[in-house]
Amino acid sequence: MRELTNEPTVIIDGLELPILNTGKDGKIYNCYVEPLQRFKREIDAMLSHHNRVFILRMDVHVDAHSPTNEKMTRFLRSYVSRIQRNYKTKIVGTIWCREVEKVKKQHYHLAVMVDGSNATRVSKELLRMADEVAKHQKLSIGYCDNASYLIKRTDLAKGDYSTYKEAFERLSYLAKERGKTIKAERANSYQTSRIKPRLNERGEVFSHKDDYMEYIKHKAASKQVTAVPKRTATDKPVHMMTDAERQLPLF
Repeated sequence: MRELTNEPTVIIDGLELPILNTGKDGKIYNCYVEPLQRFKREIDAMLSHHNRVFILRMDVHVDAHSPTNEKMTRFLRSYVSRIQRNYKTKIVGTIWCREVEKVKKQHYHLAVMVDGSNATRVSKELLRMADEVAKHQKLSIGYCDNASYLIKRTDLAKGDYSTYKEAFERLSYLAKERGKTIKAERANSYQTSRIKPRLNERGEVFSHKDDYMEYIKHKAASKQVTAVPKRTATDKPVHMMTDAERQLPLF
C-alpha cells in the first residue's frame, strides 16, 4: 500500500518542505509520499544541469473519458519534442497527474521544467506551444493563476530556499489522494520525466544539500588541467656527445 500523509510538511533528503493539502472547503486531504519524493528529485536533477530552472503549471483537458493515459502520453511526446527544438535542448522535465473526480472524465495537472537562463518570454512560449499541440490533438489547455516559478542556484547557495519551497508546495497538489482513480481503473495516477542528474564534485548524485557554488568552482578547475606532452613508445632519451666523441672520424 502506498504511504500517505496529511501533515502540512514532509521531509525529503533531509529538507522540510510544505505540502498543499488543504482544500477550498478547509478540509485536510491526504497526499501520496512517493510522488512527492519523485517531484523533489526531478527538480534537483534539473538544477544539476542549469543555473536557473523555470517551472510552469497548466492543466490538460480531454474530450472524453479514457481508461488509459494514451492521450496524455501522445500530447507530451509532441509537446516535449517541440520544446526541445525551440530551445535547442534535450533536457525538459515534466510532472503530471491524472484526476477523475465527479464528472468521470479525467483531466491532467501538468508542470513543465526548462532552462530558465532567459525567462523573459518562457511562460508565453511554453503556453503557446502547448495550445498548438492540444488543438491539433483535440485537447484543451487550462491556465493556472500565478503558475510560474524561477529557482536559482545562486539563491540556494546563499541558503535561500523560499522559491524552491513555493514551487514544491504548488507541485505537491499533484500528489493528493482525492480524485486519482475510479472503480476498476488501472491507469497510472501520476508520472514524471526521468532526468539523469549530474554528479557533484564528490561524484555523488546532486541534491539540494550540495553547495552549488562549490560545484561550479570544481567544474571550472577541472578544465584548467595543464597539458603534458605525450611520449610515444619509440621516444628515447637524447644522448649528449662528449668532446672525445666529436673528434672521432665519420668513416
